[in-house]
Amino acid sequence: MSSPTPFPSRSRRRWRYRLLASLVLTACVGAGLWGLWRQLPQPAKTATVVPSPSAAPAAGSDGGRIVSRTPTTTYTPAEVEAASRQDYGSYTPAPKYGVARTEIQYQSYETDGTPIMIYARVYLPVGRTGAPILGFAPGTTGIGDECAPSLEEPAKANWANYESHMQTYAGQGYAAVITDYEGMRDADRIHHYMVGEMEGRAVLDSVRALINLEAGTQVLDTADVFLAGYSQGGHAAFWADQIAPSYAPALSIKGVIGWGPVMDVQETLADILHAANINWFGPYVLTSYADYYHDDYDPAGILLPRWNAHLRSDVLAHCIDTDLGYWGHDPHAVYTPEFLTALASGLNDAKYSLLKQRLTANQAGSAHTASAKLINEGEHDNVVLPMQQTAAMKRVCAASQGPAELKVWPGATHYTAMEVSLSQTLAWMNDVAAGRPVPRTCP
Repeated sequence: MSSPTPFPSRSRRRWRYRLLASLVLTACVGAGLWGLWRQLPQPAKTATVVPSPSAAPAAGSDGGRIVSRTPTTTYTPAEVEAASRQDYGSYTPAPKYGVARTEIQYQSYETDGTPIMIYARVYLPVGRTGAPILGFAPGTTGIGDECAPSLEEPAKANWANYESHMQTYAGQGYAAVITDYEGMRDADRIHHYMVGEMEGRAVLDSVRALINLEAGTQVLDTADVFLAGYSQGGHAAFWADQIAPSYAPALSIKGVIGWGPVMDVQETLADILHAANINWFGPYVLTSYADYYHDDYDPAGILLPRWNAHLRSDVLAHCIDTDLGYWGHDPHAVYTPEFLTALASGLNDAKYSLLKQRLTANQAGSAHTASAKLINEGEHDNVVLPMQQTAAMKRVCAASQGPAELKVWPGATHYTAMEVSLSQTLAWMNDVAAGRPVPRTCP
């Protein structure tokens, strides 16, 4: 048996040299590539943000932070009067000011602290200092993105001609902002219709956005803030007043105004049994609440089969100008007989208990707040019936710490209450702002 060779053979030595050279070359190339990569622009590191309920506290939050704004368009008093006449006709007051209009996008918050972006239009009286603030919430325009009030073009689709309304109030000296609602013009979510908390936050944050827009100027009187709304917007305004002490305590809410406001969501739905021309309301609420609360209300037990397969897409496809034609005027052609029977008796059937719970939770008018309150209702309102306001006033009067008044306007409808009440509403606002007494019609 031969002894081991003390040194590697020549071929083995060549193999080891080659391996060593290859490793050295690889290391050099790797170092060079690393150095080159380090010299290239690197993407910014993004922190993962986990929303929490404390992410949007009432005090110190940046609700109302301006995200973007469009260039300002200015209207002369004569142009303001012409715009006002489109809605107010013979009720049009002579403008005291021209109006500067801009569109903004501002930040608000979901209830879990998630930031969301909402659009609004701002109308400022040109040349006025110390203007009281009017945060206005629009009536139902739709749930789909294309139905956002900030996109309204009355010449193409007139949802209420909010341009005319806002120029009218700004022309009288009020710094006005009209907000969209959460979910509008937002591809990631739908508008959660008749969810009072979300409506109220939009209204309050639009007012904070208006204040932020004019920060450092003498344009605004931030001690005089009015919240107002038409139809759905009345629901939003009363909810904004309700949550203001916790969500936006720095705002000084002097008065709340509703024109034909939805004060009770269940009653509004039930009024289809009393000739209210609002068949589309139920599909809107079902779509909204199912998405927001993640509830299953078994639409098959509420809506007739033809409406169930495409409920969400049908609701999102129509704005208020086509809803009446699409859903029709006969509740028996939309809802099941079983549901209409339960609705007539107050939805006390256990089958509908979850829906009733959600509807009741979004009732308005029970807040213990110090703001003055005014409800203007048309005598012939066939959308939100006058008897709803009578019931609502009992809650408002029992809870409100300030004066409250219900005015029913003879001959007026849901669509004309804003116009016929304009003069007296302006006088009421001026009295409240000046600290003069206003009527309290509570028993």
